[in-house]
Amino acid sequence: MKKKVKALVSDYFALLRNEDEASAEEIAALRENIKSRLEELDPSAIREFMGEFSSLPGVNSGMKSDVNEYVMNVFIKKYPVEMASMMSKAPELFSLSGQSVPERVIYDPFKFLVYYYCWMEKDLPLVFDCLAEASPEFQSKYISGTLEHYADTPLRRAELFEEMRAFASTPEQVDLVRAQMSDLLFVRPDAKVTFVEVSDLLQSADLSSDELVAATKGMENKVRVGETGQWLDWLRTTGIPVEIAKERAFDLADRWTEKDYLAVGKWLNSAPEGPEKSAVASAYAAKTYPYDPEGAMQWIETLPQGPDRNKALETIYQGLPKDSDEAEAFASEFGLGK
Repeated sequence: MKKKVKALVSDYFALLRNEDEASAEEIAALRENIKSRLEELDPSAIREFMGEFSSLPGVNSGMKSDVNEYVMNVFIKKYPVEMASMMSKAPELFSLSGQSVPERVIYDPFKFLVYYYCWMEKDLPLVFDCLAEASPEFQSKYISGTLEHYADTPLRRAELFEEMRAFASTPEQVDLVRAQMSDLLFVRPDAKVTFVEVSDLLQSADLSSDELVAATKGMENKVRVGETGQWLDWLRTTGIPVEIAKERAFDLADRWTEKDYLAVGKWLNSAPEGPEKSAVASAYAAKTYPYDPEGAMQWIETLPQGPDRNKALETIYQGLPKDSDEAEAFASEFGLGK
């Protein structure tokens, strides 16, 4: 096997080095010969081939790029799981060891693997089998590619969601998957997802409290503004811890007030009393104070002494001109800045 690999490496390197001196027909025939010989290699021989080739004096980035084309179009399509393990264990052989090389020169073959089996083959279980064979560093780097290349319909998003949860068998993988949950649920390439789509998936997934916290992180920037009221109502019915639910409500209301303060005021006037409403009132008052201080203070007066009231007052104070008379008077009246 070693002799066979050495001969293949020698012939391939000679082809790359002398390619400009042969005709197109000759190059095509030589490349077809190289490809057929590469297809005969098993994973052990592939590892030998990559090591032999990379150790040759005179190998440049263009040659490495050429090899990676065969890695993607021959090896990965024939031995995906074995190649995932090999690339993770010997990234330097595939130009994946972190050196600064423009992607246009050497394409990332592990990225291609995720793309090919997500988008072209639609074989999600195989993708996660490959990720499971890779190092934690590779898992962290490439798992987001599954969102990019697979999660383009509600059904596929649900499939990906379950595959991710099944993949997470270690504490590190659990953290990694939870870090992807928010983007998986709320972000898709063509448009922001609807409330019905995401809430149905959340309900069917039967998430734990910790998973719900992870899934809703940053949701204020991902939901449709016109559906914010539905999300605020939804927060009251979930298993998210109260303090986290209030954080989510405050952030949702802050953005909603910026886009449509009249709608927020209408929601506040009809919403039942509760922690989420207090958080919304706090955000609404802080956001509207610059142009309606009287109305903002009326909402603050509805809040009892405590974190929600203090957060609104502190936010207003931080927005006033520093060291101005207005800021000093406000701080003095409400005991801030001490």
